[in-house]
Amino acid sequence: MIDTNLPPALQLFPHKELRTYQTKFLRFVEKNPKAMIHAPVGFGKTIMALIHALPLVRSKNYQLFIFVRTKTQVFRVFLEEIFKIANSKKYGYLTVLPLILKADLCIKRDEIPQFYHNICQQIRCPFLEQAKSVPEEDFPAIVEQIPITAHEGSITIDTFKEAFREFGCPYHIIKRCIPYSNIVVTTQTYLRSKNLQDMFSQLISQSSFPHQMAIIDEGHNFTADFEAEITLHELNKAQAIIPLKVIDSLQELILSQNGRVERPRNLSAASLDAFLDHEYNLTLVEKATLLKVKDFLISRGDIWVSEKKNKLIQLNPYPHQAFNFINNFFDRVLLMSGTFTPLALYKALFDVNYATLQIPSDFQFSLNGILYQRNFTSKFSERSVRTYETMAAVIERLHSSNPFHTIVFTTSHEFKQKLLAHISLPDVYIENPGTTPFFLDELRQKNHECIFGVIGGRLSEGIEILDSKTKRSLLSLIIIAGLPYPRPDASNQLLRSLYLKRWGYRMAKLLSMLPVTRGISQAIGRGIRSESDFAASLILDYRAIKMRPLLPPTHVYRNLQTLYNAYDLFFAKMNRVFKLQ
Repeated sequence: MIDTNLPPALQLFPHKELRTYQTKFLRFVEKNPKAMIHAPVGFGKTIMALIHALPLVRSKNYQLFIFVRTKTQVFRVFLEEIFKIANSKKYGYLTVLPLILKADLCIKRDEIPQFYHNICQQIRCPFLEQAKSVPEEDFPAIVEQIPITAHEGSITIDTFKEAFREFGCPYHIIKRCIPYSNIVVTTQTYLRSKNLQDMFSQLISQSSFPHQMAIIDEGHNFTADFEAEITLHELNKAQAIIPLKVIDSLQELILSQNGRVERPRNLSAASLDAFLDHEYNLTLVEKATLLKVKDFLISRGDIWVSEKKNKLIQLNPYPHQAFNFINNFFDRVLLMSGTFTPLALYKALFDVNYATLQIPSDFQFSLNGILYQRNFTSKFSERSVRTYETMAAVIERLHSSNPFHTIVFTTSHEFKQKLLAHISLPDVYIENPGTTPFFLDELRQKNHECIFGVIGGRLSEGIEILDSKTKRSLLSLIIIAGLPYPRPDASNQLLRSLYLKRWGYRMAKLLSMLPVTRGISQAIGRGIRSESDFAASLILDYRAIKMRPLLPPTHVYRNLQTLYNAYDLFFAKMNRVFKLQ
């Protein structure tokens, strides 16, 4: 084993020894309190971050806040890992809380329409009143009841709802417990939304720990945000309840503007607050309507865009506002992602001075390619029936060579359906819009199937299909059929112009490409989930050659036979290695 002079937490690592770059990761974050790290899929970012952070938590000097992209990741990624560590007793007793939306923790969720979950204060919920009556001095003891240690089964939302039900509203109890918990796992929404930032800053300021540390996973998601939106219909309903000039101003904006509009001055939510505090005869629908207007008024968006008919959208173009908040409240910050490429570009976009570390993917066994031929593209003006025929032929030819599953990502469901019309494979698995893929368990029992999804869909962002025995990834070929360029709508054109004004043409062009290359990198990452996985990827769009500096190391193929030879050799090697083991 490499001599790292690291704490005994190394015993927690699932491998017998650390790789060189894992050691470098730990030394780097120990030396740099605020660090920004790109580490490829399969590197083990989650467990490495915990190995670094948990000794600081155990010392009682640091309270750890972990921020992930989705609610599912709160429970299935970090909470699961912490649960295993807590049960190993390596760190003594750890208290860990999930901070999620109140609607998810509501005891009466099935009885109260989802529309009303944000107005529990107004409907005088008995569970909320009960939670408020619990004395503050009781909360250190309540925290100790958190079911993270010696708990059987998986940790879910219901686990925490049942644990805190006796004290009243679980959401309110969890909020009051946060200042006393060693670890809090939540979503990035609490860092990006101004309204939630205000609430979150109060919780941190009440902490019983002297220092706070943040681990921010999938940090590439901090880009331009739509913070709030409101429609003319909602404003008309609000105007019928309470005639205010502020509502008139918003209605006028929607009716008279298109594209970028300047934010009107002196728009205040105070009058709505005063009205809600003193008017008790409003219905639940009326209260919810006024709260919708209030939320829109107090959101942080600098630019207001009437992008769709009869709608206003608040666009917050610069993520540095979120990082100002992060830097003010956390003594240590670990910002990490598998798609921080290039790091310098994200560092400029976030406007941070964090120390940066780029961990290469040399330990992974992969082949990445771009087919550079003009008829391979998803560009609307250049598509034809020939486009779908030639893409389908390449997909079928490479799938026949690939010994395991192939997954094809298209730019849209419409493009996917047109491509499928030319696929002659006997069976394919298709991701449909708005539904959870039902076929994943079935695919884990098979070896050689073809799957079709869309970039940015459920399959491209969270899918894992592992062999039940070896735990290796069964997704060994990822084909990107076209480039997922953003729509040229008003908001994206506005964003490009703002980048151009702030950073100049070259930087604006690169920043505008980040959503495209990030989507591609995330899709490609579905194939390699651990250090022992093999996977190949191919982009079927000639325009990708201009994006090579923003993508993983990629070969360019200008001839189909050269492409087939390279991928056949790769799959033959992959097949030999799998059979040998």
